[in-house]
Formats: sequence, C-alpha cells, structure tokens
Amino acid sequence: MERPSFRHPDGLPFNAAYIDLVTRTNVNVECAESLENAGHSFTTNGDVLVLAGHKPQSKYPEGRRGLRILNMTSAVLQDAGSQLQYGHWLATATQLPNGMITVMGDSPSPVGPDELGPTNLGAVVRNAFYEVWDPSNATKPTLVIQMSPAFMKHTKSVLYPFVFVLPTGDMFVWSNTYGEIIAPLTGRTVAVLPNWSALAPRMMTQYPFSGSAVMLPLTPENNYMPEVIIFGGQWSFGGINTSAVNLSMRLRVNATADGGVSTGDGWQMEEMPSPRVSHSSVLLPNGKVILIGGAKAGLLGDAAAGGVAMLNDPNFWPVLYSPSAPEGVRYETLARSQIARLLHSTAGLTTNGTIFVAGSDRSARFWSTANYSECPTSFTEYRVEIFSPPFVLGADYATVHPTILDAPAELRFGATASINFSILDARANVTSAVLVAPSSDTHTFNMHQRLVGLAILSTTTDGESGVRSITVRGPPNANIAPPGMYMLFLLNGDVYGPAKWIKVL
Repeated sequence: MERPSFRHPDGLPFNAAYIDLVTRTNVNVECAESLENAGHSFTTNGDVLVLAGHKPQSKYPEGRRGLRILNMTSAVLQDAGSQLQYGHWLATATQLPNGMITVMGDSPSPVGPDELGPTNLGAVVRNAFYEVWDPSNATKPTLVIQMSPAFMKHTKSVLYPFVFVLPTGDMFVWSNTYGEIIAPLTGRTVAVLPNWSALAPRMMTQYPFSGSAVMLPLTPENNYMPEVIIFGGQWSFGGINTSAVNLSMRLRVNATADGGVSTGDGWQMEEMPSPRVSHSSVLLPNGKVILIGGAKAGLLGDAAAGGVAMLNDPNFWPVLYSPSAPEGVRYETLARSQIARLLHSTAGLTTNGTIFVAGSDRSARFWSTANYSECPTSFTEYRVEIFSPPFVLGADYATVHPTILDAPAELRFGATASINFSILDARANVTSAVLVAPSSDTHTFNMHQRLVGLAILSTTTDGESGVRSITVRGPPNANIAPPGMYMLFLLNGDVYGPAKWIKVL
C-alpha cells in the first residue's frame, strides 16, 4: 500500500495491490480511503486488516479512522462497518490473544484531539488514546483507552511504537527512549521498562528516527522467555545528512502472571556492522534475524527543502544477526542489493523461507557512497526482489532440508499432532518445528511478526512405507501464540524447508 501516484507502471491510480508470488502476478486493490501510514494485522481466520491511515490526499478522502478488511475475491478493501473513534496516523496494529486488535498511533489535527489528560502534556500531544477493536463484532464501537500520563510526558507523541504481546498477555510498548508494559484492555501500567540513557542517551527509534525491533522466538527450550531487540535508528540531533545509529539494544523481559517483572541487567548494547535507519528486520525460522534495506544517514519523511530526499546513503548490504552466538560475533554482512530501499519500503518472510523485498519512496535525489541501479520512475520504486538467506542456498540444501508431506490444517493449544516429512539424506533429521506468523511490515516495524517453537515429543519412521514423522505439542496458550494462521516450518539445524499454513486455535 502506498500514497496514490501517477507513476504507476500500469498508469492506474490504485493505492493498494496484492502479489501472487507463485504466478508473479499483481492485482490492484480498490479502497475508497487514503491508506498511507496505516497499520496492518490479521483476523484469527487469516483475513488481512488495514487500520487507520492518512489525511485526505490525491482525491482520496480521510483515512485515519478507517477499519478495513481485504476481500480477496473482489480485490476490494471493504469498510468493516464501523470506524475508529479518533484518527490514527503512523499507527501500530497489534493482535491480542483474544483476537481483538489494538490501534496505537498519534494523529495530526483535526482528527486527533489537540490535548488530552493533564494540561501539562502540552498541545504537542495529538492523541493520547489507543483503541481496541473486535473484528468478530466489527460494528461494535471500539474501546478507547488513554495512555498513561508518564508515557505521554516522556514520549510526547506515539508514532509506530514497537508493541509486542508478552506471555502474560500484557503488551510491551516502546517509543523512542521510554517504554511500559501495559495491560491492553485497561491501559494499566504493569511496569516501567528500563531506559538506555547511560548507554546511548540520544538514540531515538520511532518515526522519523525509525529503527526496527523484533521479539526473539518463544520456545519450550527457553521457557517462552521473551527478549526484545531494537536495531538502529537515528540520534535526537539527527538531520538528513547525519549518520544513523550503528547500535542495537537487547532486553530480556521476565514477566509473571502475578504482575512481577524482571529485566535483569537492563538493555545490552552491541555495535552493528554499519549505521541503519528506515530498514526492516525479518525473523527467520531458525531464530536468526535479517536486517535489510534502509539508509546509513538521514530521517524518515516526505522531502526536505527543495524536494531532496530526507534519507541518504542507502544501506544495500543485508546483515544477519545470530542471537545465540557469542557477543562480538553475532553480526554477519551478506550479499548486497542494487536497489535503494528507503522510505515506505517493506520486507517479509515467504512460505519458502526467502524474503520478499519491495517499495521505496523519494527514490531519487539522495546521495550515495555506493553504485546502484536507479529507480525507473525517479520517485516510487515498483521493482520487487526476493532475497535468499544462506540457509536456503548451498550445494547440499536439496538433500538436507525437511519437506513437509502432510500436516494438520489446525493445531489446538496443548494438543498433539503428527507431521509427516521427508529428507533426502537419511542421516539428517528434524531437530525443531516452529510456527511463524505472517508478516505485516511498514516504516521499519513488522507488527505481526512472531515465532513460536513447538515441543517435539517423538520422531518415528513407518516400517513399511518409510515415511518419517514427528509428534509435536501445540503452544501452551493464546498468550504465547495468539490464535490465527501461521507458517509451519521444520528445521534440520539451521536449515529449513518450505512451510505449510496451519491454523492455531
């Protein structure tokens, strides 16, 4: 999705589309509202949701209060039957364990209130509320919940905050240099997260200083202990030519059902191979993370004075982060792209374990220290790339990756299920099975990204057919894996084969 543009390759002014990666076909999607800077999520049945958006532009009417469901049959983003009560722009959408969706994001006037809560917050606070919507009762008015005065005091605005559902069902919410654990249906502050003022006091991570963030896998082996990593961003003093942040911050969050929260020694800082802002972070089935796209300098935004780009020196080199490797050797630089992926770019995991890479805006009038392939439109980038991580390459990939032969369509919490598979190399075996939620990535944050490990109870081989199978146990509960569609991957060490879709309920 994007702003409407007259530079569409087909000459049509649609502001959304979907792509079939098997047939390599593009289908334009109709929507009556302005979609730029929306949030995205999924229903428990796997329907695509597009929530909030942008002010009226290019003949598209107000979109900041929109609630929409994608109808794949008619290729239309349909009105869900109700609206958000306040406007949200640069909004993060988060699926809760009960299937409801939170929409959290600021909004310019007039759709968002100029000032809410204590008067000392100041008029800079446009929208101190987040809203909770129930797609299963789509016409019911949303629940409106005010952010804490402390959150608004420290963050001033909330633009694409990093939000993760913890194993307690509470939300980890981070914006720039401040964060809280919040009870989603009441707004109650469960805990205030530590800051990194002693490590990198001027490191900012939300729009327009956008870094990216992931929650590492929740697995039986780590007792479903969440760890959050924030990669890159920009300094508070940054401008369009300022080098971006070259650091990552990692925090373990041990939250218990009785409200106790421990964060150990606080944020742990590491140095990345290069500065990065406005990039994507993709969680691979083996728990490693790919950082891809973005820039080495600048800020997110439409354009600077004279129409020049606000992001500069594109970072063409993807980086692999291995969380379990020793500190100091966790980052590895991979093969470069030739296409700049700047503002409004996106990346997400596909069912064959590759990464879909698309988009970029203001794709000209930037400076670069490396050679690159120029954008054909000189504005919006319509070329699409597939990036193959090293785990789906290699001379022996064909013989050592697991192939799923048969898997159930559904997996219930705590229930057992059998999965039949094959591996050409008889000496190889399945060492882990994981569920990966479908991607929903924009403005550096993949809102729906989540990886949950399954306990393998047994591995067997049928004596007559030779078919191999594993028996797995479903996730413990909806806090660990919110109900919905997931990609099921089987792994042999770090190598994984193509996924099958499975519904968790």
